[in-house]
Amino acid sequence: MTRLNRGYIYLIITVLFFSTYEVVGRTLTGIVNPVQINFIRFFIGGLILLPIAIKNIKSKNLHITLQDFTLLVFIGLTNVVFSMSFLQIGINMTSASLSAVIFSSNPLFVMIAASFLLNEKLNPAKIYGLILGVIGLGIVFYKQLMSGGNHLIGIVFLVLSSIMYGVYTVLGKKFTVKYDSVVMNSLSFIIGSLLLIPLLLYNKYPIFSLPLKAIPQMLYLTVFVTGIAYYTYFLGLSSVNTGVGSMVFFAKPILASIIAAIFLSEKITIQLVIGTIVILIGILIVQRDNIALFSSKDADEEM
Repeated sequence: MTRLNRGYIYLIITVLFFSTYEVVGRTLTGIVNPVQINFIRFFIGGLILLPIAIKNIKSKNLHITLQDFTLLVFIGLTNVVFSMSFLQIGINMTSASLSAVIFSSNPLFVMIAASFLLNEKLNPAKIYGLILGVIGLGIVFYKQLMSGGNHLIGIVFLVLSSIMYGVYTVLGKKFTVKYDSVVMNSLSFIIGSLLLIPLLLYNKYPIFSLPLKAIPQMLYLTVFVTGIAYYTYFLGLSSVNTGVGSMVFFAKPILASIIAAIFLSEKITIQLVIGTIVILIGILIVQRDNIALFSSKDADEEM
């Protein structure tokens, strides 16, 4: 098996695990607090990746400066404390399929964050793609917006989660210029989870104590979705071009919606299908310079 083929297998594993997050997370509604879910999955997930991160630091003779550590704190804050907490709250208030679609729109917000934080220019095509993506989001949840209530609040949290994940991605890009992704995610996962402890203590939420019926789901989210899936994602990206890697966020809302329909009996509405297609077209336009299923690099490796 070639390195390229292994890369595709790693990415398939990744998208399968990533696509189950909202569905499994939905089963924890009313059982485990969203803050505790994130603390456990990212603390243990970060520890799972830590041996690989330490090995990479030693092999590359890297030294983390105070400035680098400060950036890690912001990365952990935007991802673990804000983005993932908002996502879990949104999942609790809406549905798994809707949550997956809205969260998977984060590449649109990566573009906006990159324009502010990395001074990347917004060309007309990217602006058009962004507008199309926003229209797609409107199609997906316009009925929920009209109904108001908890559903509306949940949608707000989901959009905020997607925005914060966009910021996290851009901050991570700055960090990985010097370090690799495994180092960034392992350390930022652990730091971000530790930042949740004051919130857990203030609200008198349990830290590690879980109801017995929640343990299987938490083990799955921690070991497979947060630990193994992130690692296979990095392995996949090291074997194929980044354009193919970005396709994970194209497949996720589709697979997640199908899985939610099978296991949670959620209906796949026509507005969800049309909105998802419009969002994906918008993302495709935004990332058109990066997405190439068969780059010259891949072609060389296949020979």
